[in-house]
Amino acid sequence: MHLAGLLSDLLLSLWRGTIDCAASDDVELWEWRVMHGDVWEAHGEAVAAAGQYLPGSFDRKPRNIAEKINTGYKTWEFQLYLFGLAPALTYGLLPEPYWLNYCRLVAGFRIICQHRITRSDLQRAQVILGEWELEFEELYYQRRQDRIHFIRPCAHQVNHLVSEAIQKGPPVCYAQWTMERTIGNLGQEIRQPSEPYANLSREGVRRSQVNALKAMLPELDEPLKGLPSGAIDLGEGYALLRKRDRRSAYPQGAEKRAIALFLNEPAPEIFKWARLKLPNGQIARSLWRESLKSMDATKPLRVSRNVKFSLDGVIRFGEVRYFTQLATETIGSDDGETEWSFVNVAVVSLYSLPDKELLELSSHVVASCTHHGDDEIRVIDAKSITDVVAMVPHRPTLPSGVVEDRFFMVEKPGLDVASFGILPADDAVEGGDSDNDSDDAMDG
Repeated sequence: MHLAGLLSDLLLSLWRGTIDCAASDDVELWEWRVMHGDVWEAHGEAVAAAGQYLPGSFDRKPRNIAEKINTGYKTWEFQLYLFGLAPALTYGLLPEPYWLNYCRLVAGFRIICQHRITRSDLQRAQVILGEWELEFEELYYQRRQDRIHFIRPCAHQVNHLVSEAIQKGPPVCYAQWTMERTIGNLGQEIRQPSEPYANLSREGVRRSQVNALKAMLPELDEPLKGLPSGAIDLGEGYALLRKRDRRSAYPQGAEKRAIALFLNEPAPEIFKWARLKLPNGQIARSLWRESLKSMDATKPLRVSRNVKFSLDGVIRFGEVRYFTQLATETIGSDDGETEWSFVNVAVVSLYSLPDKELLELSSHVVASCTHHGDDEIRVIDAKSITDVVAMVPHRPTLPSGVVEDRFFMVEKPGLDVASFGILPADDAVEGGDSDNDSDDAMDG
């Protein structure tokens, strides 16, 4: 079974108090048992409400876990819930020592789920996951014989993820759903009923040879499907996708000022574009078009306009108002004549930097931001956008004691984890030299 499903079953059975309790133990004394009754029902409703803020590229969104946990809750739903939504939704609900321990698991698991993992990431994951397992035993099991069943094999397996990644590559390469898909694909390629095992073996060899060639010559792996009609290929895997304004128009308000500041001249007439295709296959959308759709429709909107990008060397999040092309004037290097070219940009409304105290407290798992709206509109290079992310509203009590409306960020599992340039002090790898701290990466 999938590790994410096994860990979800273990943790939720502990937090709900549904795991077997020995006669010598008392479930009423479990201080971690907080999800029961109305609290559990409210938590399930919060999970379901957060689903509309997860972009469509996140695939299946988690349903109300309080209602559906025993009726076919999918492994992908468990993964999005346990390693995406739950860290923020359980903040202030779980007692602090148990929440901090849980955040360590999420931080390490997010690193391991990436398709590309650097050596420094592996070192940090080994430290975090090793500490998680030790703390998990101390907090829940407490060296009691009547609680030894709390330590299931999946809890011990977590501590071996890094060593297995070093030997075999990122776990996404050999996860159960990867193997299931591969077996299905190979089975579809067998067309002769005679000698099925010999045919299967030959198809496996052929698949390995093709994969090896594509790894050595990535240009052989170009997608067969071209861009849709009206799209503009920006290169490097980026493309502007329709819809587009039929007529050009002058921008207004804060957007006009941001474009003028970007060009260092008055804002010109522009054509708005609705979508941007990213190299990772995600489609970033815009407030311009999504605002025309209702959140309460029969098929509610999945918000896909929040993006992660680099701004002045810092990872930031923003809500895309629209994409456009701005004409800029340059002086030719050879003949000194004026040349005109288009700059492909996104007009975004920035979110604040994550609350530093909460970010460090959660092992860099809960990135909680405020939305600046019209107060901070920026024009950014479209190619600085790396991912489409979810920004889910919540109202936490920050470590500083402030209670306010904020948004927490969720990334799609498997994509590169956002790094805010602050490594928690207790996660530093001691005794490492500069050679071992290099960022050589393994790819999946």
